[in-house]
Amino acid sequence: MANEEVWLRLFRPKKDWMEESCAMCEQNPLFDQVPKKSVHWLVSRMHPREYKAGESILSMGNAGAGAVLLLSGEVSVQLDGKEIDRMYRGELFGEVALAEDLPRTADIVALEDCKVLFFLRSDLKEWIAIKPHDASRLLLNLSKILAQRLMNRNIKINRREK
Repeated sequence: MANEEVWLRLFRPKKDWMEESCAMCEQNPLFDQVPKKSVHWLVSRMHPREYKAGESILSMGNAGAGAVLLLSGEVSVQLDGKEIDRMYRGELFGEVALAEDLPRTADIVALEDCKVLFFLRSDLKEWIAIKPHDASRLLLNLSKILAQRLMNRNIKINRREK
C-alpha cells in the first residue's frame, strides 16, 4: 500500500469540522492574506484527529509529514521529557515539515483532550501546482513564522547563557 494511502485512511476528514477548521485557519498567521476560497480548498484536504490527555501527537526523531493546527485543547512541547513550551487553541506546530522532509525536533503531548488538524506537505505541494500565486503568500507567511521561531529560540538560548 502506498504511503499516501496509509495517511488518507488514518486521517479521514469529518465534515462537521470544516466550518470550525476554516475559521481557525483564517485567523492563523500562516493563512494571512490567503484568499478565503483557497483556505477552504486546503481545509477540505486536511486531516482532523482527536487525542486524549497524555497521548503523544508527534514524536521527536520521527519523519515530519506536515504541520498540525490545534483546534482545541492544550499541548506540551517536550525535549527529553522536559517541557520547553506549551501550545494552545489556534496555534500551529510542526510547521518545519511543510518546508522540508526533516525529523521532528521535539515531542508533542496532549495535556488535555485535543482536536487537531494535520496539514500535510503533500497537500501543500498539490496546491502549489494548482494555485501558485496563493501558495506563494502562504509560503511567505511560513518563512516569517519559521524566522520568528528561530529568533525566539535564539533569545531564550542567549538568556540562559548569561
